[in-house]
Amino acid sequence: MRTLPAMNLTSPRSLATILLAASSAVLSGCVFMDVKEQQASLAATCRISGSVTNARAEPRPIVVVLFRQTDQAAARLQDRWKIVDHFVMEQPGRWGFGTGPGQYAVGAFEDRSRDLIYQPGESYGTLAFDQPLVCGSGTRFRDLALAIPEKVRDPFPAPLDIATLQARDQEGQLDATMGQLTATGEIASLSDERFSEENAEDGLWRPFDFLVASHAGVYFLEPYDPKRIPVLFVHGINGTPASFDYLIERLDRSRFQPWVYYYPSGIHLGATAGHLTQTMAKLKLRHGFQRFAVVAHSMGGLVSRGFIQRHANANTSDIPLFVTISTPWGGAKSAEAGVKRAPVVVHVWRDMAPGSDYQKSLYSQPLPPGLQHHLVFTFNRKTASFGESDDQGVTVASQLLPQAQRDAAKLYGFDDTHTGVLRDPQVSLLINQLLDERFR
Repeated sequence: MRTLPAMNLTSPRSLATILLAASSAVLSGCVFMDVKEQQASLAATCRISGSVTNARAEPRPIVVVLFRQTDQAAARLQDRWKIVDHFVMEQPGRWGFGTGPGQYAVGAFEDRSRDLIYQPGESYGTLAFDQPLVCGSGTRFRDLALAIPEKVRDPFPAPLDIATLQARDQEGQLDATMGQLTATGEIASLSDERFSEENAEDGLWRPFDFLVASHAGVYFLEPYDPKRIPVLFVHGINGTPASFDYLIERLDRSRFQPWVYYYPSGIHLGATAGHLTQTMAKLKLRHGFQRFAVVAHSMGGLVSRGFIQRHANANTSDIPLFVTISTPWGGAKSAEAGVKRAPVVVHVWRDMAPGSDYQKSLYSQPLPPGLQHHLVFTFNRKTASFGESDDQGVTVASQLLPQAQRDAAKLYGFDDTHTGVLRDPQVSLLINQLLDERFR
């Protein structure tokens, strides 16, 4: 089956290129068939979600745990169940899992020790051990309620060895969940094969394969150092962490440590923002860092603002600096064309179409107090171009959407292309200057 060639693009212009190529009968029959099959695989995932409350007045971290029944005939409860995923929360609220067919139970405990390990004496709440949740293809369990009482009861009725969770290979995916196959602080190099253009293409066209291959997550480029402040880099559509190699090489590594977020760019932006929120919550609980910065390119800015909103609901102002580069705050008309004309619609196109519900949600509330958003926009159109001014990827009008300008501390314009800006010495200098000012 023929697929599209890998493209070193991280902008919505790649959508326009894809849509033009998709007029070919071969691509319509093959690439979009891939998209349809991948979306069917994602839709077949069983989703279990709900909320958790805690009787204690003071906010404490909560870990929600998903158990899968492995042996119905076993005499002891501990032998019938094993942990397959967990969801970390800084305080009571919503939680959710995606998993394969099977029978499941859900529990939650108050993680007073902040170590992701249940300790005897910590309060907990459970449901469905005696009446398992039966998951089939596409099954949905919504609004399940977990309550953690104030009084400590007997030890947790099932094994809670979260630290032993390991990502499974592709054959074991049906027994695993998306959350379990996420890199959470794994050390990698920007030259890692996982960050190849081919895998980035899979993330757009074949996101289920991307997730199963355990590519998604937050990666460290060196061991965690509590003395240095994390800077989280978030790539755009069809991009990878390697897109930031120039900026990361020139980052002041004496004071800052680069982290990179990798995600399949074909899925809904809300799901991506939620995934990043959950991954960073786990890292914060594990390492206890107090502050970090976010630097995002192109569509990564839309992902990051959604993450910041979700993160702010459970945390104080611990993100003093948010830098976006060439972000299409007003969406891309090429995505809108894809929604209208393509044989199968890639999920992210709906969120990237101008005026989408996701974009509106980003401006439904202001950025959290204490955070400064510095907005970098680019303009460098081709000499033969017609129509709106752009940077050979995103229009200037989209980058300078009034709602985005309203929340920005300062705007910076660079005469550069959409991808060339990531290798601009002046942009590198600006990022280091902003980091120095905000983290004195």
